[in-house]
Amino acid sequence: MEKATKKQKTGATKAIGTANGHAGASNSTSMPATYPALDVSKTFDERWHTLINDAITDCKPCEVESGFEYYINEYVQNEDWKAVWKSHQFGCDVVVEVKDVCFPHAKVEIVEPFCCVPNSLGDFDKAGGDGLQLKTKDDLTTFLSDGNGKVLLLELLPVLDESGDLDGQAEVLELYRYFYTYIWRATDENDDGDYYFAMSLLQPRMKIYYDVQKKKASKAVVDSYTKIMTDYEKKHWQFKIKQEEATEEEEGDGKELQKLWVDICKLEKQLEKLTYKHYKGK
Repeated sequence: MEKATKKQKTGATKAIGTANGHAGASNSTSMPATYPALDVSKTFDERWHTLINDAITDCKPCEVESGFEYYINEYVQNEDWKAVWKSHQFGCDVVVEVKDVCFPHAKVEIVEPFCCVPNSLGDFDKAGGDGLQLKTKDDLTTFLSDGNGKVLLLELLPVLDESGDLDGQAEVLELYRYFYTYIWRATDENDDGDYYFAMSLLQPRMKIYYDVQKKKASKAVVDSYTKIMTDYEKKHWQFKIKQEEATEEEEGDGKELQKLWVDICKLEKQLEKLTYKHYKGK
C-alpha cells in the first residue's frame, strides 16, 4: 500500500468545553486537523483499482465484509493513534485515542485535554437515536465504558500526522468510508448469490456516483440520486444506532428496527432501479 503523495486536512475547529470537562463554554483547546472524510480528488480508476485488487478481490456479496476486515487489519495500525470520533448518536466530535481495532468497531479512550464540539450529524438521531446529547467528559466516558469502549470505525477520522506515517492508513480508512457510504447496500450482506461483487455490482454503483459528482448525469438523475442517497444514509445510520443500542429485552426497539429496515429496503429498491437505468443509458 503506497502512502498518499499529497496530504489533505480539515481545518482545526474551536472546541467547546471547560476545565471540568463540561461542554458549553469556549476555551483555548482546538479540535485537531484530520484527514478528509472523503477525498474528492480520488478518481474512478483509482478507487476501482484498489477495491478489486486489495479490498474485495473475488468476493461474493456475502464475503465483502470479510474482505474489508482483512484489508483493514492488513494496513490499519491496531492501536495508539488519535482520531476524531464523529458521533452520529450524540451530535458531537470528540478527540479519542484508538486502543484496539476490532472490525467493524474500534476501542477508544477520550484523550486529555478533553476536546468536544457539536457536529451536524445529530440530525440522524432525531427519529432513530435516543436523542441524548452527551457533551461532558464523564457522560461520554460512561457511555464508552458501558460499551467496552467500542465505537464504529466508520465514525473515526484519523488526526493528521505531519510526518506522513499515517497517510497510507488514512487512505485505507477513506476508501472503507467511501465504499460503505455510497456503494454498499444494507441487504448485500444477506445476498448469497454465486457471483463476484466487483464484477456485477461495483461498476454500476460507482458509475452513477461519479457521474452525479461530475455532473455527467442528467439533472433528473442528479436530483433523484441525491435525494434517495440522503434519505438512505439517514435511515441507515438510524438503523445502525438502534442496532448498537438494542437488547433482546427491548421489544419496542425491535419494532422500530423492523420499521427502519422496511424503509431502508424500499429506498434500496429505488436506488438500484435508478442506478441500473442510468448504467444502461435509458
